[in-house]
Amino acid sequence: MIETPADRIRAAIADHGPITFADFMEHALYGPGGFYELPPVGEEGHFVTSPHVHPVFADLLRFALGELCSGLGDPDPFPIVELGAGDGTLALQLLEGAREAGTPPFAYEALERSSGARERLRELDLRVGERIEDIPLADGVCVFANELLDNLPFRRIRGGDDGPVEVRVGIAGDGFQEMEAPCDDELLAWTTGHPDGDEIIVPVEALRLVDDLAGRLQRGYVLFMDYGPEGPRASGTVHGYRSHRVHADVLSNPGTADITAGVDFGTIAHRAEQRGLEFVGLVTQRDALLALGFEGWNEGQLRRQTDALQTGKSREAVGAWESRGVAGILIDPAGLGALRWLLLATPGLPAPSWISAHGTRSGPAPTGGTTST
Repeated sequence: MIETPADRIRAAIADHGPITFADFMEHALYGPGGFYELPPVGEEGHFVTSPHVHPVFADLLRFALGELCSGLGDPDPFPIVELGAGDGTLALQLLEGAREAGTPPFAYEALERSSGARERLRELDLRVGERIEDIPLADGVCVFANELLDNLPFRRIRGGDDGPVEVRVGIAGDGFQEMEAPCDDELLAWTTGHPDGDEIIVPVEALRLVDDLAGRLQRGYVLFMDYGPEGPRASGTVHGYRSHRVHADVLSNPGTADITAGVDFGTIAHRAEQRGLEFVGLVTQRDALLALGFEGWNEGQLRRQTDALQTGKSREAVGAWESRGVAGILIDPAGLGALRWLLLATPGLPAPSWISAHGTRSGPAPTGGTTST
């Protein structure tokens, strides 16, 4: 009999009592048969990310990486590491774009926990690893991740009648339910400065990732692109995605839906500084892409559309119009434009121009939660 994520979760609860939400996520998302066993992204999957929306995202990200390459002294080839490379869409677009533009090539490494995704990435002839330890973080490297942090397992705290409690997962009939448990000292430290009653996301695996990167990165940049609420100590709402729709009941049918919460970038940046990295800047995706030339690309598509109309090439005109409309999603402040780009670096590296555009500048990291544990 094939063991499902629900079977493993039920067995873990039977052995240890109600489990942490992070443990529930680990089984539901990353264990055998979990949501990420096969890449779930793309129109035929459960959700899309920026590179699936329009290839101009990869073109502009390539310009952003080019500035980071310059900041590192123009290594040739330029080593880049994509964490959570998924189905390889972004990797292929970046590599093909560099070839077509004749710019210095990338020495591309893809990191993926999902066995199915690793198989797919190897079919694309990419160098693939499973863990940070599998990939050499060479001198002069850029590590980046698009929509990864929000899916890494986290613990949850909320206010109870007698003070903060941890949200754990227990058994309820044939399914699962939230259960409250006393907070240990480590979790209690996270409640300082949070309004009573607010749910707090404790990003245990995202912080572990930052620790691993800071411990192994010799010289280079780290770029995280993800959703995250604005403001210090901001915790996102837990939800999921299934078949391109928001899924509120994240405990039902584990392994069949994504589980996510917005990233507290202040906490991530603060932890990075504690571990010896520097906070370079934080900018919305909208502002980053505008600084990298989105408007120029859009004007070029508009000229193409106008020229096609004037020469009777209606199909080409419609294609250009549709391309502009779809690409606009990338900078829509109510959509993907609200993603935020966090740039970290080893000490002494310059800030690229796109991180300081539109009033965002380098400086002290925004205040985050307690991350000293």
